Amino acid sequence: MKIQHFFFFLSLLGFTQTQAQSGWTQPQGSGFYKLSQGFIRAGSFFNPDGEIIDITTTSVYSTNFYGEYGISDRLTARVDAPLFVRGTINNLESTVDGFVIPGDEFNGIGDIRLGLQYGIIRDKAIVLSASGLLKLPTGEPVGGDSELLQSGDGAWGFIGQLHASHSFYPAPFYATLSGGYQWRGTAELAYSSGTDEVNYDDAVRWGAEAGWTPGEHWRLALKLQQVIALENGTGGGVTGGSSIFGNRISYFGITPELSYLLNNGLGLSASVGTVAAAKNILAAPFFNLGVVWVP
Repeated sequence: MKIQHFFFFLSLLGFTQTQAQSGWTQPQGSGFYKLSQGFIRAGSFFNPDGEIIDITTTSVYSTNFYGEYGISDRLTARVDAPLFVRGTINNLESTVDGFVIPGDEFNGIGDIRLGLQYGIIRDKAIVLSASGLLKLPTGEPVGGDSELLQSGDGAWGFIGQLHASHSFYPAPFYATLSGGYQWRGTAELAYSSGTDEVNYDDAVRWGAEAGWTPGEHWRLALKLQQVIALENGTGGGVTGGSSIFGNRISYFGITPELSYLLNNGLGLSASVGTVAAAKNILAAPFFNLGVVWVP
């Protein structure tokens, strides 16, 4: 059962939440836990028109804990906690007169997410579940001496989704399709020069995942995710610096992931997320390495 839980419930939450959640819920008393390190380093940015422009090199690093626990066979509790988020901006030197604009850095906790997932249809060829994920404004939307760095967007948020999954057993394949709505609230950004209120755009989200499990230990998955900002907020295209926590973010993400489960319930995972088309987000791959535990 540990192998099955590992393959069905392994979920990777990157900065842009590009991963689809499966339709399977955890059995009562069972759990899945993951500690991961992700980072993105970008010298370019998708502007509000979807064009890639050059920016001063910006990096974001996140140490993240993700957990699932089966309250009952149908109800699973979920937590996603960015325990440590670090953002940096490199020095910028003029090629004309050598003038240097100093870089910046900021460290903090990220936006914690708490949620529940309920199994609507179980033990069928296609399983169906619904999930709700509440985002707490525990991150900092304005940070560093430049006030351009962030560890969160400073607003309450909520994502509601439906998830459908199918296992092709005894063939070593599975597939998942998810879709839902993301509500993003209002944040008051406190700068040294004053405050600015941002009403973030809501978004429509969908995701898909196809997985191959060639044996008891290995899993290879391809994950797709699209987020479409509805532009119903009042904060414009970007808040804070050129990062991943801003407003009016839209993207189509592609993430291959390789996972391996050891015999003692510990596992390893590695993924590289890329964005094929986007607006208002860093234009660079997102790398993630993780250790999982399936007790």
